[in-house]
Amino acid sequence: MWKRALAPYIKDPIQYSKDEVVFFDEKVVIITDKFAKSEYHLLVLPRNPFLTKEHPTIALQESVKDKLDKYIAIAQDHIYKSYSDKYSLLVGSKWFKDDEEYRNKEKFITEFINVGVHSVPSMSNLHIHVITKDFHSSKMKHKKHYNSFNTEFFVNWDKLPLKEIPDASYMEKEVIAKSDLICSYCSKNFKNKFSLLKQHLDEEFNTHFKSLND
Repeated sequence: MWKRALAPYIKDPIQYSKDEVVFFDEKVVIITDKFAKSEYHLLVLPRNPFLTKEHPTIALQESVKDKLDKYIAIAQDHIYKSYSDKYSLLVGSKWFKDDEEYRNKEKFITEFINVGVHSVPSMSNLHIHVITKDFHSSKMKHKKHYNSFNTEFFVNWDKLPLKEIPDASYMEKEVIAKSDLICSYCSKNFKNKFSLLKQHLDEEFNTHFKSLND
């Protein structure tokens, strides 16, 4: 069952390549999301057999988050190094005014990486998203994909825990389905026109970033 697709990573991470599993120890596994919605999209998977079954919006209490913070930092560091090794900044943006800011690790992590969970998780095992804000990916295929990271459906790390589990029906039928598509770069409103947003996101990415391998 696809909802249990994260379980093998938690159980036996050593069987996977370094491209798939970027870090693991006895407490946490950090993997590359197979369906990444941005250039870099990692999942932090706690291995605790009880925590992994919990709903993330209420399970990630401050005491739990304190133990996971160092793993979040490992994921952020991995993304920062990988991104800055792969891309140069062509022009400034709302995140970085120049290359100096882009190369500043603290600035990059604070401004350009989101950490959080989905109000209605798609997978059975508790997982935390660590994702860049470019949303440049061939796996970004429809409105739900985009709005799941760019509306209140996505609960940021510093807002956790919530007082109660969000209503799944409201989140999916109202927040995801009815929220306008707003560009993460320039805040242009594409209403319900995902194909136009997708084209625009590709243009924005190519305007701001250049591969160092070209």
